[in-house]
Amino acid sequence: MELKIVSPQETHTHSILWIEVLTPSGSFVIQPGHAPTVHILLPNKKVTFGLKNGKKESLIVPRGILEVDRKKAVLLINKPL
Repeated sequence: MELKIVSPQETHTHSILWIEVLTPSGSFVIQPGHAPTVHILLPNKKVTFGLKNGKKESLIVPRGILEVDRKKAVLLINKPL
């Protein structure tokens, strides 16, 4: 699955196995093949994702939206990475 992180200044792309986000509705873990959806993220919370090489990374997102389809996820954030 591809994760694209887009900020006002730059874009990063990662090959991932899963991503976990916190939303007003709760915590969601998204994997390849997930139903298409859009999530508004809770402000200043951690977004964590598992890379295909086995490592786990995370970042604090001041505000953001995650758009998911079956093969990719796009994380739009409002501050530089």
